[in-house]
This record gives sequence, structure tokens and C-alpha cells, in this order.
Amino acid sequence: MALLKINGVDMPSPSAMTPGEADLGKWERNARGSMIGELIATKAKFELSWSFLTAVQLSKLLIAVKPLFFNVTYIDPVTNTLRTATFYKGDRSMPVMDYRNGIPRYKDVKFNIIEK
Repeated sequence: MALLKINGVDMPSPSAMTPGEADLGKWERNARGSMIGELIATKAKFELSWSFLTAVQLSKLLIAVKPLFFNVTYIDPVTNTLRTATFYKGDRSMPVMDYRNGIPRYKDVKFNIIEK
């Protein structure tokens, strides 16, 4: 099984995949300085990186995350079960390592995906 599926399609396995969670809420301090607030939701976030990708692999990955929102299937570290949720992507970085016969190869490709 792939570490990451986007819209049901296996993606190249990331070299590093750092899961995280973001709490969304309305927070403020009261007159006594105590934090008060309301937790609205907790959303999943992943920092993803690939040490090396071919032009074909990178294209597959970038096409998969091109829509504003896309479905991602992954193993949820909280429940240790397979989960599918809707995500969006952050800025993408894709440095060119070199060219082989006029075709680029990429190193240290990085971007985040954040649950909608």
C-alpha cells in the first residue's frame, strides 16, 4: 500500500512525511489574563518531502494536487487507521537536480497539505 493516495491514486512515497494537527478556534484572554476560547475543529496537516523524483513522478504528483481541494488517503497517526479527508496544498518547491538527455530530475521537492 502506498503511504499516500490522492483521489484514489498511489503517489510516489515521500522521503519524509511529518504529520501534525492544527487546532482552529476563537481564543482570547480575559481581564485576569486567563486564556478563554472555543475549539472549533482540529485539522490534519502533513509536511511532505521527496529526496529525488523523476520528471514523470513529479508531474503525477503536481497534477494530483492541482485542484483547489483533493481527497487524501493516509494512515491517521491518532487512530492508527486508514482515513480519507479533503485537503488543500501549500506552496510547492521543486529544485532541479540535473538534466539527463534534456529531461530534468528533481531533488528535495517539498510542500504541505492541510485538511480543509
